[in-house]
Amino acid sequence: MPRISLISAVAAMAMLAAPLTPAVAGQLNSAPTHQTATTNAYARGGSANALSLNNNAVDQSNLRFGGRKSPGFQSNSAPTVSTALSTALSIGGDASATGVNTNLILQGNERSGKKSPAIQLNSAPTVQAAVGTAVSIGGDASALATNRNGASHGNAR
Repeated sequence: MPRISLISAVAAMAMLAAPLTPAVAGQLNSAPTHQTATTNAYARGGSANALSLNNNAVDQSNLRFGGRKSPGFQSNSAPTVSTALSTALSIGGDASATGVNTNLILQGNERSGKKSPAIQLNSAPTVQAAVGTAVSIGGDASALATNRNGASHGNAR
């Protein structure tokens, strides 16, 4: 009859019971965004209008209510790169060029219950470049370049 040591028997039981026990994993949200908008307008004897527009909205939330075990970590990541290039050229008319980037990031880690997560992390690095160039020969020229970034980070229990 084969002999099994007590340590081997405990190890075997632990291996069998491991799949039955839920792991305390983390929550991870990642939403990398890369946007490029390029517009060129040319007119002869009339108006040239160019608009380059990037809009980005990301809502990342880790919410947990009740329960005994909380995740080991909660993490939100939303790196954003936006480029809006607008060029207008008019000969004998008006020229208008507009480049706009809008970025809104909402990130929240919220836990309601007995234990809080061990680690809560929010990250939303943003790089934005907007360029508007307007040239008019014989008319008015206007150019606008706008970058707007809004971020809300919250860790609550």
